[in-house]
Amino acid sequence: MYIIHIETSTKVCSVAISRDDQVIGWGDKADQMNHAAELAPMIANLLKKCGLSSRDLNAVSISSGPGSYTGLRVGSSTAKSIAYSLSIPLISVPTLESLSIAAIEKYPLASHMLPMIDARRDEVYSSLFDRNGSIIWPDYAVLVNRQFIEEKLSGLKQVIICGDGAFKLMPFSPDFPNLIIDDTILCTARNLVKPVWTHWLNQETENPLHFIPRYLKPPNITQPRKTI
Repeated sequence: MYIIHIETSTKVCSVAISRDDQVIGWGDKADQMNHAAELAPMIANLLKKCGLSSRDLNAVSISSGPGSYTGLRVGSSTAKSIAYSLSIPLISVPTLESLSIAAIEKYPLASHMLPMIDARRDEVYSSLFDRNGSIIWPDYAVLVNRQFIEEKLSGLKQVIICGDGAFKLMPFSPDFPNLIIDDTILCTARNLVKPVWTHWLNQETENPLHFIPRYLKPPNITQPRKTI
């Protein structure tokens, strides 16, 4: 079966197509936060590149957050529209889960995975996973500081820090040798393929009409300055 995967929870706008649990095509754009303009053409181009039409798709998957409010809104609305218009299943995967699975594949001997998504200022969205992919503590907005590391991470054997928020731990890493920061593991639709296949086999799908991404925070709306 053919599944199209959509990842827009961060600055990366990413799509992939899989046949069962294998990637057959993908595309990433990370140069600008312009998902609303980029996503639809990327999907059309990828289908053409893979020699497929929308009618060949058997399911659509979406990275469900947390992450960018605008990015998640664009990605989820597109995925819901595809699922509804083609009458195919919608499958969602938490963004941090997909990052943790990518980290487990790269570091199978590490004790824990800590994916992080940039949440502005000194905060990240994060959740801790063990090497089996089980959640140790659920996702929330973390204030990255020494106290957080000492209380949550210092007693763990080896923690892989990944995602586009991982850089915020770099100033503290020399004092905590159990932390390994890998800023090459980022959000991409390719990371959705394996967990989506597991969800599909377990018949874990969403209702396209009622699915809502996990935003965690309201949109960052700035008020225009008053003019004299």
